[in-house]
Amino acid sequence: MMEARAFVLESKPLTEDIFKLKLQIPEIAAGVQAGQFVHLQVPGFSLRRPFTVADAEDGAITLVIRRQGQGTKALEQVNKGDTLQILGPLGNGFRPMPGPALLLGGGIGAAALTLLARRLQRCTFVMGGRSAKELWLDTLNLPPAVDLQYATDDGSRGFAGNLVRYAGENLQPGMWVAACGPQPMLAGLQSLLLQRDIPGQFALEARMACGLGACMGCTCKTATGNALVCKDGPVFTAEEVVFA
Repeated sequence: MMEARAFVLESKPLTEDIFKLKLQIPEIAAGVQAGQFVHLQVPGFSLRRPFTVADAEDGAITLVIRRQGQGTKALEQVNKGDTLQILGPLGNGFRPMPGPALLLGGGIGAAALTLLARRLQRCTFVMGGRSAKELWLDTLNLPPAVDLQYATDDGSRGFAGNLVRYAGENLQPGMWVAACGPQPMLAGLQSLLLQRDIPGQFALEARMACGLGACMGCTCKTATGNALVCKDGPVFTAEEVVFA
């Protein structure tokens, strides 16, 4: 973990409310693991914002950000050449397992899986959304070894149904699953994986005020007691997370 200044290389919209931010910061790009995040200082705001690292190459990292408040709106206005203060990489990432990998990303949660997809030899990566207009994963130019698929609630693109239903119809013995998305999606996947004795890892989403485990604001429940998403996660094994 370190703190450094990043130079903005690119800010580009992906959908109506999703944009990507590419930052030159070799100190962090060189050591980030798939699933880890950074804490970004937003111009004009005192509290940092956590964002998963969606890509890291050639001394740069890419963040995929959903516009949902004044802070993210301010980030979307930065220009090429601006500098931003960053702390990272933070947290614990994914641990690749033997066998075919199935990556399941619900909405903005797909951003937590893209670096993992790039670093696996082969995988199937499915992004879920309510409709086709919410999907953006094909804009990131993932390598040919990634079998990219989609699932939409309204059937407007790809599999007709949510990611839990997709998994129910496509999981095979010997697979392992990496997933990130809304809690109801992860809870449904957890039940399915336990029923079929298939291992999985979940990247949890939470508000992280400090990113270091000091404020205790991102506490989650696990089978062995309370844990901190920022420090003990954000990646946990599927069976250890307790969903209320």
